[in-house]
Amino acid sequence: MVERGTRPTDQIELTERQRSVLRAVVEDYVLTAVPVGSKHLIARYSLPVSSATVRSTMAELEALGLLSHPHTSAGRVPSDLGYRVYVESLMRESTLDQADQLMIRHQFAQVQLTTDEWLRLAASILAATTRSASVVTPARARRAKFGHLQLVQLGDGARLAVLVLADGKVVQRRLDRAAVDRIGGGAAPGQSELDGAAMVLNTELGGLTAPAARRRLGRLPPLAAHVAEVVATMLEESDGVALEDVFTDGIVNVLEQPEFAHGGKLRTILEVIQRSDFLEQLFPVLIRGGGVHVIIGRENTNDAMHEVSLVFAPYGDADHALGMLGVLGPTRMPYPRAIPTVRYLSTLMNELVTNPPHESHD
Repeated sequence: MVERGTRPTDQIELTERQRSVLRAVVEDYVLTAVPVGSKHLIARYSLPVSSATVRSTMAELEALGLLSHPHTSAGRVPSDLGYRVYVESLMRESTLDQADQLMIRHQFAQVQLTTDEWLRLAASILAATTRSASVVTPARARRAKFGHLQLVQLGDGARLAVLVLADGKVVQRRLDRAAVDRIGGGAAPGQSELDGAAMVLNTELGGLTAPAARRRLGRLPPLAAHVAEVVATMLEESDGVALEDVFTDGIVNVLEQPEFAHGGKLRTILEVIQRSDFLEQLFPVLIRGGGVHVIIGRENTNDAMHEVSLVFAPYGDADHALGMLGVLGPTRMPYPRAIPTVRYLSTLMNELVTNPPHESHD
C-alpha cells in the first residue's frame, strides 16, 4: 500500500482517455524531462486518436490542475497533483523483480556486517537501484510514555488535559466540550467526575505508549475512554526520535538531473535532510500509517523541499526501536521503481532488526 500525501484526490474523476493521456504525459516527462506535446505522445505511445483530441484532453487535464503549461509554445508537464493521481491510481506498480531481490540479499550476505555497515549498504543499494539520493536512519527508541494525567475544569467551562510524560515533559490539550457533555448525557461532568476519570487513567495507562493506550479503550468507562483517546493522540504527537547519524548516498544521481544542474538548490535540500528535526517530523506520519509513504513537491511543509519528492518507509518496531529509509529526487521521479524498492528494503531491514547480524570483532 502507498500512503497518501496531504492533497486528497477522491473528488477527481477522470475518463479513460484522460487517464491514458495523463499516464503517458507523466511517464514521458519522467523519462525525458522535456515538456510533452500531443504529436510526440501519439508517436511514442501509438495512441489511437488524433493530435487535436490529445490536445483537447491535455487542456482538460490542465483545467483540473493535473498538468501545467510552462511556456506558451511548450508542451505540458505534470503538476504535483498530477503526480499524486498517477501514484495513487495510474501507476503500473509491481513488486521488485525477483532477480533484484536475490541480488540485494546476496549483497547483505556477502560479509559479516556491523550495524553501521548494513545501514551504509542499505543507503548504497537504495541509491543505486532507484538512481536517486537515499536516506537511512538507525533504529532508535522513540515512543513517548504516559506518566501522570490531571484533568482540570477551567473558569470558562472548558476542560483541560495536562499530561506529564514519563520523561517529565508536560503537554496539554483542551477537551472537546460538546463531546464531553454528550458523554455525561447532557449533564456537564464537573471537577469530581474529571478527577475520577483521571484516577482511572493514571491506574490503567501508567508507562504505556500510544498504541498500548489505545488497546485499553474498550475496558474503560465512557468519560475515561474519551479522554484516553485524546491522551493517545497527545502521546503520538510527542513521539520523537533522537537521530545521531543519518546515512546518505547517491547525491550525484540527483545532481545529474536537469532540475538540479546548478548545485545551489540541491545544497539547500541536503542541509534540510541532514537536520534531524526535519526527519524527526516524519516519524509520527510513519507511525499512523505503515507502509510506503510518498510526499510530492509542495505537499512538503518545508519550502526548501517543494521541488523534490520523498518516498520513504519505516523499519523496526514502533514500540521499541524504529528507523526510516527512503529516497529523494525531483518530483519527476520514477515512482514505479522507487516505491517497490523502498518497500523491499524496509522488509529486509525489518528482518535484520529482528535477527541482527553478529558484530564483527576483528
